[in-house]
Amino acid sequence: MNPTTYSTNDPSALPTVSVVVPVYNVERYLAQCLESLACQASCVQEIICVDDGSTDGSPQILDDAQARVPRLRVVHRANGGYGSAVNEGISLSSGTYVGIVEPDDFVTPACYKTLCQAAQAHGTPDIVKAAYWRVCEAGAPNEHVEPCFYLGKVRFANQPFTIYDDAELLLHHPSIWSAIYRRDFLQDNGISFVEAPGAGWTDNPFLMETMLAARSIVYLDEPLYHYREFSAALAGGLKDPCVIADRWLEMDDIVRRLNVSNEGVLEAHCSRGCSYLEMLLNDFDRSDPLVRSCIARMQERINPQDVKRFKRILPSYKAAYERSLPLAKRLAYRLSRG
Repeated sequence: MNPTTYSTNDPSALPTVSVVVPVYNVERYLAQCLESLACQASCVQEIICVDDGSTDGSPQILDDAQARVPRLRVVHRANGGYGSAVNEGISLSSGTYVGIVEPDDFVTPACYKTLCQAAQAHGTPDIVKAAYWRVCEAGAPNEHVEPCFYLGKVRFANQPFTIYDDAELLLHHPSIWSAIYRRDFLQDNGISFVEAPGAGWTDNPFLMETMLAARSIVYLDEPLYHYREFSAALAGGLKDPCVIADRWLEMDDIVRRLNVSNEGVLEAHCSRGCSYLEMLLNDFDRSDPLVRSCIARMQERINPQDVKRFKRILPSYKAAYERSLPLAKRLAYRLSRG
């Protein structure tokens, strides 16, 4: 797929991007990530790598790259988690836009030039987002590449819109890294990452808050980013059920605080809640009191009538919601369903 190009009389007038890379123990893939960023157009003003207390060879790889790449800045610090590392990187940024790159991923050669040209062409919107390539079964013998699930599904491409016009982007992986965010937009709305231990799925509330607050989003229906999806065995699996429940509840807090009534947004949010209940049921022991507590906290917020009426919630997600209910509530849900 050929990148979109936008004409400009003055390439130096393109908005600038500060790319933030939170790094923790990714020595196998880090050099490729940094190389893909180093060859970006001059609109990438700086690459801010926050070494979040890595204990492998990542710090040395970062220091070597910093010596070779003038735009690259490295910050070494004690481990504080993904959200905290990204927040520190954003606080040090100075570009018109901020981009976030996972250290085990890489971007296409024209990624940020294409995003910045679109930003310039459409009046510096709050968010410019693209599709991405899924590197499936990354690191395994059967590694292969597929397009992301929302490619070709967002109704508004190459034109400004809001998430209230089309909530498609909320139905899929948060993919916050396939976008750039106007730095003033983040500051004016007080948007930052939840600072939780480890990776912590903190991209979830960031996705919700940025998308709901944005007055203008421009979507490019072409993959500009390569996202590695590791098998459960290689990734290690999620061990804390509270991560699933807490992040969805934080998203729900945002929806409620902003008094969102848009049906598309509510449908996408309800769908994600049901999908996360499915994870809690399938990947954890429901007899564990902590797991039961996570499920119960989510159930308090999910309206059963919404689960029944929304048509874009997958049948397996709806079935998971029903299975998650205590017996008496499950029977009542079945009766009310008709």
